[in-house]
Parts: sequence; structure tokens; C-alpha cells
Amino acid sequence: MNQSSEHDSPTLVWFWRLGVVCRKELVQFIRNWIIALFMLYAFTMMAYQNATAISQELKNAGLVVIDNDRSKASRDLIYRFHEPQFRFIEQLENGRDGIKRLDDGDAALVLDIPPNFDQDLLNGYQTSLQIQVDGADSARAYLAANYAGNIVRQFSTEAVRKQFADEPLPMVENDQRVWFSPNHEETLFLAIQDLAQHIFLFSILLPASALAREKERGTVEQLLVSPLSPLQIMLGKILPMVGIILLASIVTLFVIIEGALALNVRGNIGLFLGVTALFSASAAGLGILIASLTRNMGQVGIVSITLMPILFMLSGSDTPPEMMPDSLLPIMYLSPLHHYLNAAFGILIKGAELSMVWDSILYVTILGGCVFAFSLIRFRQSFR
Repeated sequence: MNQSSEHDSPTLVWFWRLGVVCRKELVQFIRNWIIALFMLYAFTMMAYQNATAISQELKNAGLVVIDNDRSKASRDLIYRFHEPQFRFIEQLENGRDGIKRLDDGDAALVLDIPPNFDQDLLNGYQTSLQIQVDGADSARAYLAANYAGNIVRQFSTEAVRKQFADEPLPMVENDQRVWFSPNHEETLFLAIQDLAQHIFLFSILLPASALAREKERGTVEQLLVSPLSPLQIMLGKILPMVGIILLASIVTLFVIIEGALALNVRGNIGLFLGVTALFSASAAGLGILIASLTRNMGQVGIVSITLMPILFMLSGSDTPPEMMPDSLLPIMYLSPLHHYLNAAFGILIKGAELSMVWDSILYVTILGGCVFAFSLIRFRQSFR
């Protein structure tokens, strides 16, 4: 049946018209093969690359050693600086050569062990050693200094135990248990974070570009003089894009994360997709708002490129909340992306159920509803 009957109820007619608009948007999305290919690339190859190429752990930090003792204790200490965190380069004879390696960028650390190191340990004397770190890359230097400090502390603790092996010595043991990622694998965390950012990006970009194309071609006026209401036009541009984003998210979860990366995703996938649909719809409202304030695709692209880094930073996805200034924290809590990330990490990494992430879902719903309502008001005003 191609037309609604005059005897149909107003509700059926309303949803029938909405379905016609949704079908039109799907056809236009398929015809716009550039955005479709870009979206396919982002949710597959880019997702894989970002999850594997970016690492926040210390790996292969170049180490040069100046061993002035050449004893069993010094060899034991040097052996503890092993891969994958450290990469032994060479053993030098003096400190000047070590500084030159740091200045040239050939090494990240210099471990300088003094003479009589082993003998001082055996006799119970206080001894010291020197670790020089290349601070040009502050984040890498911070990680290298922390790893090296932990290794030296562990070595010192074992040396004290051996010295007082025959005497009862009170010791405090730090027995650590890491939940959810015992092997300290960050790939799953990065993959889910990248997925959330892509969902946010395309939730804004797809409806904004669809409305901008209508403006450029002059067909938006045809929609406005049709029996369609502004809400139907807006939902007709949002709902198909939300469905496309959900389909792309499923591809990333099962093809990239569980397939190519061989990672196990915990939790209820249905719950995750439900939260994603809520979040995507709210972000799509922001896209409609951007399109209502601009005139063409070029302006939509400029505004989106300008806003995205700011929105990512203020959501806590690129910058941890603990490192943000106190003045920005209230703004972060107003970001739907921040609460969506909390829900996504809880569901997919921790296997959280609805009872554990309901507050994040509630915030996404409330904040997203406010954005959607404001976008609808602005959309109506822009075409009066």
C-alpha cells in the first residue's frame, strides 16, 4: 500500500509518514558512497589500528649499563631490567659515554652501579646506585623512572631478607590483585574507547550532513511544505543513522575486537546496544543543531572538526578526569559521552548488569533528552 488511507488512525498515519522519511534517508546514505566508505574504514581498519598502534605502557626503553662492580649482585640487578619494558643496548665503561647516549637519543636510561656494590650489600652497609633518564619525552620518562624504582625496591627488599635470613624480621608484603585485566592488557580498553569516539563522531556527522545536503539542494523547503511535522523530519534523519551506527558497532565488536584482536568482550551485548542507541540519538540531536546553524556541508565540516577535540577532551575520554582542572569537572559531568563511556566500559570490560550502570544510563537519557529538545526547538525556529 503506497498511500495511507483516510480511514487510518492519526497515529498510524504519523508513523507511516515517519517510515517514508526514514526509507528516503537510508537510500540517500547508500548513494553517498564517500561517507559510507569512510564510516566502514573508521569502524574496521581504523579501529584495529588505533587499538594496536597506540600504547600507554612502557615498552622497549633503551638501557645502557655502567657496571663498576661486575659482581653477582650487579648482574642480578641488571637482569631484572628485561623485555618487554626495557631493551638492553650495551655496557659502557664510564658515565660520560652514558650521558652521550642520552643526549643522542640512543638510550632512554643509564644504570650506573658503583664499585663494591655486592660487598656493601653483604656487609650490611648502605649503598646507592644512579639511574639517569632521558626526560625529553616526559610521559615515557615518568613510566621508565617508575618501573626502574619498583625494580630497585624489589631488589633491595630481597637483599635485606637474605641478610637477615636467620633472624625474624617483620615485613609488610604487598599482595596485589588486578581485576578485569590481570595481564595489564590495554588493547581492549583502547578498542572500546575508540569505538565510543567513532559512535559519537558519526552520530553527529551523519544527520548533520543529511540536513546540510537538503539545504544545498533546496529540498528541505519541500519537506517543510509537506504534511510532515518538524519532529517527523528530525526523527526521520536521526533514526536511520542510529540504526546504521548500531550495525557498525556490531561489526567492530565481533569482527574487529573479538575476531581480529582475539579479545573477549564481557557483559550483555543487548544492553550495550540499547545504551548506544540512546547515546547515538542524543548525539544526533547535536548534529541536527549544528546543521540548523550552518548553511552547507563545508560549514558543517568546519564546525564539527572544531568541536570534536573539545568535546572529546571535556568528556574525559582523551584526558582522565583525575588530570583535569577542577574548573572543568562540572562541564565534564554535563557531557553525555562521559557517562556513556562509564557505561560502555562497565558493560564490556567488567560485565556489569543494568543494576550497576543504571545511573550512567540515566544521565545519558536526561542529558541527551535536553540536547534533543533544544535541537528540535532550534530546528523549528530556523525554518519559520
